[in-house]
Amino acid sequence: DEPVSHDNLRNIRTIDVISTSTAVAQCHHAVALLREIAGKDADGRQRPLDKDTAVVLTDENLLMPLLYALPEELGKVNVTMGYPLRNTPAYALVERLIELQTHARRRDDGETFYHVDVERVLSHPYIVECDAQIIADIRAEIVRERIFNVPSEKLARSPLLRTLFRATNDWQSLVEYLRDALIAIGGMPTSSADAHLRSEYLAITVENLSQLLNMMHSCEVSLSLATCRSLVRRHLQSVRIPFEGRPLEGVQIMGILETRNLDFRNVLILSMTDDNFPGNRTSDSSFVPYNLRYAYGLPTPEHHEGVYAYYFYRLAERAENLYMLYCSHADERSTGEPSRYIRQ
Repeated sequence: DEPVSHDNLRNIRTIDVISTSTAVAQCHHAVALLREIAGKDADGRQRPLDKDTAVVLTDENLLMPLLYALPEELGKVNVTMGYPLRNTPAYALVERLIELQTHARRRDDGETFYHVDVERVLSHPYIVECDAQIIADIRAEIVRERIFNVPSEKLARSPLLRTLFRATNDWQSLVEYLRDALIAIGGMPTSSADAHLRSEYLAITVENLSQLLNMMHSCEVSLSLATCRSLVRRHLQSVRIPFEGRPLEGVQIMGILETRNLDFRNVLILSMTDDNFPGNRTSDSSFVPYNLRYAYGLPTPEHHEGVYAYYFYRLAERAENLYMLYCSHADERSTGEPSRYIRQ
């Protein structure tokens, strides 16, 4: 019997490095590679992909562009990475409602709202489709009469608008206001094609707002409105929406952390720039200087780079075909430099 070899990195494999001009172009090029990997049957029809193919997204912002680019003939897709709530329209709506409350003013004859904030709330797609005609009339009236601070009674022309345009005066009423507003929007009928996604986004946001409110009550502390707004933003920005799927069917789409202890025959890794993979997230997320981190055994950039090196080489060890794509365009967020693992 021949001994089992564990040094699979010495095996012959195909390694392709592909540079694109934009981040989204990576997704379209990845789809072309997936078509080539799957091949065609005897009748010339596209074969579906199997579970031996993985697309690894080191940049989570490419998840939705990739899903929209994937054609149906490539078969089922299993997503094992979470989608950030901060990239959804539900979080954008929360931001607009917070700004609306930040600039709201109380007067003896009622409450007023800054016209720019009112316009941003009324133009949100979740709001527009609820009371389209009423909202169109209100927006036209604000422009025609050149209203700078819009009174609440001019806005409250439906139950939903009465819920949205009411001022809050403390941290508890602010969180309850955000929660009640999203619940009211979720209860409105919709005919949009992504109604199920909208319901999921709103439900997860409401759930996290309720959890945050309960945690604040349990701490028994008095918060300022500015602190409460910051807590709401930071909490919701850290939330990820989980996807449900079957890991034994179709192409696997995952983040680099989800690839641990998994082997694939074909691996496509996107966003392989050095700023992103491995990057330097350890020092960016802490005020503790490097010397103190090193002295007390806290994670350092070297530790972060070592972990990512293990993830990469563990993933590439048994892959027969390895494709690494990156965007060479330099901007304020990236230098466009290919990852050090590509050069290695």
